[in-house]
Amino acid sequence: MLSPTPGEKTGADALARGISLLLIPPTVSTAVFTLLVLAFQHGSIAHRSVVWLVAVLCSGILQMAHVLHLRKRRQVTAYDVPERLQRTGPYLLSVGISAAGLAWLLFLGAAFPVWSLMWCYTINTAILAAINRHWKISAHMMGLTGPVTALAPLFGWATLSIFPLAALLGWARVRLRAHSIAQVVAGAAAGVVLTALQLFLISAYGIGLLAPLW
Repeated sequence: MLSPTPGEKTGADALARGISLLLIPPTVSTAVFTLLVLAFQHGSIAHRSVVWLVAVLCSGILQMAHVLHLRKRRQVTAYDVPERLQRTGPYLLSVGISAAGLAWLLFLGAAFPVWSLMWCYTINTAILAAINRHWKISAHMMGLTGPVTALAPLFGWATLSIFPLAALLGWARVRLRAHSIAQVVAGAAAGVVLTALQLFLISAYGIGLLAPLW
């Protein structure tokens, strides 16, 4: 059997690309916030719908729309922005969008699991932007392990069974040469540690906003 020549696409490449596209951060955030709103948000259908819409828009959809706009104008080389220096602007804009979403959710009286996860998105992305000035870690991995970590205390530790997806996603990012193994591991670890630490601190000190469910 002939080996593929350099640059030739294989079935493994196609699989990796599909996994990477399926598990982009906006897809994960939309799924997780949908689950949180359905499980914990009280109020009328209209109110819950507005909370859901704000959460999904400000946790990833608007950010992805901005990146696609940049890609259309050829200001980034791909939808996942593989060039480290091209990530700074989108990351900083993402922080602003998430912070605005957090403020809006608090104004709407969003349930604790909803607004606290948006808090994590804001802080995690700010830290990601700071790290990105010196080293590119995997936002894909951080965008998967962070939300899954947030689900564990609410839905039981069985939700951690989702974590094998992180290994699959990590393989895909390395296979596509988007990241090194170290960058993938760093992104996954950052998502878990930063999210768990923030939720612990918010729950412990409450910041006087809402009674925590954690």
